[in-house]
Amino acid sequence: MTEKRTNGAAANNTTAKDTTANNTMVDVVVIGAGMAGVSAARALSQGDLEVLVVEAGDRVGGRVSTVRDFAGAPVEAGAEFIHGKGAATWSDVRRAGLRTEPVPYSGSWFRLGGRRRWLPAHLTHPGVWRSFDILWSLGRLDGRDRSAADFIAQKGYKGRSRELAALTLTAHLPGGIDEVGVAGLAADGVLHLESGVNHRVVDGYDSLPAHIATGLAIELGFRVQRIDWGPDGVELTADDGRTVTARAAVSTLPHGVLRRGNIEFGPALTKAKADAIARISTGAVAKVLIAFDEAFWPRRMTQLVCGDGPITLYWPTSYGTEGPPVLSAYATGPRARALSDAGEAVATEMVLADLCSLYPDAPVRRLVRATRFIDWETDPNALGGYTFLPPGAVGARADLAAPTTGALFWAGSATHWTPVADTVEAAYLSGLRAAREVSSHLRGAAISLPAGVAQPAG
Repeated sequence: MTEKRTNGAAANNTTAKDTTANNTMVDVVVIGAGMAGVSAARALSQGDLEVLVVEAGDRVGGRVSTVRDFAGAPVEAGAEFIHGKGAATWSDVRRAGLRTEPVPYSGSWFRLGGRRRWLPAHLTHPGVWRSFDILWSLGRLDGRDRSAADFIAQKGYKGRSRELAALTLTAHLPGGIDEVGVAGLAADGVLHLESGVNHRVVDGYDSLPAHIATGLAIELGFRVQRIDWGPDGVELTADDGRTVTARAAVSTLPHGVLRRGNIEFGPALTKAKADAIARISTGAVAKVLIAFDEAFWPRRMTQLVCGDGPITLYWPTSYGTEGPPVLSAYATGPRARALSDAGEAVATEMVLADLCSLYPDAPVRRLVRATRFIDWETDPNALGGYTFLPPGAVGARADLAAPTTGALFWAGSATHWTPVADTVEAAYLSGLRAAREVSSHLRGAAISLPAGVAQPAG
């Protein structure tokens, strides 16, 4: 079987099998070439297993997606940061020789009570003091799960303290305060994102999955329509009739795709697996990228978090390095759904109007050089940004991850919750965990990962 290069900057040195035959037979097939998929495939291919990755799209990376034709430097359309200095992905970041820059929380600005100020200045206002106990309270939940809205109401937060509490509970999640469950938020480790230092990959985040995918056999444009599974093997059928038969498979299908019911399973998934998919929620995420002729925001600003308005937060796409003056307007949950419903032209106008209100002394519109709208809600290969747990959904991620469907195993950022659920690191670790499970299934022993690659927990 001949081989051909995949397209795109995120697929350096990756090969894709030529589909001259209708049916392909391999030891392991991995569904999806995002971070979970390439991590699982690389780990499994270290031995003598023949591994094939099938990917519906035309590139490697999934929701790690870097725009390279917008502003003269890489700009992230999807995942933005390496979270914390201890993230498991650092081993591969260093092995790939990627440049990074720290993005400290000390550069945070907030809009609360209609005012844009540096966060420490906001914290001196008596109106926010009532919410200072929120982290303490979340660490001492009484065991009864409830929505973030009910939690806020029970605590009696009002005015600016309510704005700050709502941001604390939902700014990192693609759900509104009526949708997010506080027990799930705590179980997912989301509040760990409030501490430590984030890092941006200067060379583009897509360089990381591209590095991991080097040398893997990847078949692009293979949109799985049906998965037939059993104890001794799996067969995939694409929407164009192509098939792949394997002794085992790893599904890294995004939860949004699973939840929509776009994939037919034969036999039907177990009740526990189907219930897990139904209990988890995938939320909307949208970005409006705006390149300017010059920056008009504070030089040391790393983010501007908004208690109201169409955008959850803004951040400059370069900090501490000489990069182009670009703002990423990032919206989640109800705000992202509103942008998606509005469409690109109106959504972009909404963001520019918001920036004009935030910076009334700056000639915002005159400085605009280019804009781009990214809507993960309507992307057919994602059908949403990432996941969160509604009230009552704690434990659903473990049920989704459980190896209880014969030779079909499960990975992806929605199946891993330590140290923080549904992050790039979670996807990476889930792929390593699934690789161990597949190896045990086929060989009776877990794989041994090469030196320098992070070891999965469990």
